[in-house]
Amino acid sequence: MMHLARLLVAFAVAAPAAASSWAVVPAQSSLTFASKWNGADIEGRFPKFTANILFDPAKLAEARVDAVIDLSAATTGDKTVNGSLPGSDWFDVKKVPTARFQAASFTQVKPGQYLAKGTLSMRGVSVPVSLPFTLAINGNTAVMTGQTVLDRRSFKIGMESDAEGAWVGFPVPVKVKITAVRKP
Repeated sequence: MMHLARLLVAFAVAAPAAASSWAVVPAQSSLTFASKWNGADIEGRFPKFTANILFDPAKLAEARVDAVIDLSAATTGDKTVNGSLPGSDWFDVKKVPTARFQAASFTQVKPGQYLAKGTLSMRGVSVPVSLPFTLAINGNTAVMTGQTVLDRRSFKIGMESDAEGAWVGFPVPVKVKITAVRKP
């Protein structure tokens, strides 16, 4: 019996620990977007989102992110834009009120810089997305910043009212800043 106990302890010590699980600190995190509307720059934000994060720079093969964004909470500084965003031609929140980003492919570009490859699903359309980001981990706190550019046509956004891009630009820069704490 003692031999079995020693074997189990040896196996437990030899087994690699799983990548760390992280909890987003909403008050210190942001998800923003930008666009051109009628020639003017419009900036907006998604104030409500959640993310399940499993990440350890030493175990990138185990890394996973599953983020859910509440599209109905999207807001900009313009009332007209805010009124249009939930509509069927734009975010269509009555049909699908959330967007979801899932990533399971992470590579280190250089120390502190990574590339996440995943899928963004919105309006019933799923599109591959690459998100370059920087990451600084200090003890049990991590700060991630990243930016990518989406094309609204990929998600069929605004194609009924502005298919030619005369009023709203096609490129949509998206910025992510996540502060997270390591879960025990």
